[in-house]
Amino acid sequence: MIINGIKFACNTCVKGHRSSNCNHTDRPLFEIRRKGRPVTQCSYCKDLKKIKHMKCSCNHSGELSNQRRKSVK
Repeated sequence: MIINGIKFACNTCVKGHRSSNCNHTDRPLFEIRRKGRPVTQCSYCKDLKKIKHMKCSCNHSGELSNQRRKSVK
């Protein structure tokens, strides 16, 4: 089930590998993460990396930096 562009599924469907077909609304839903490795750089540092190699450890207003601040708190 997709809500506001984010995929959700109940625990039973996730464990049974049926998260794409889950339509259960009476059960607790969990967000389904994207496949692959998570993004490790904010968009600002990702653009800078094209010019010179560097690791993202900044506090720029990029999308990932805001997520990092929330997870650290």
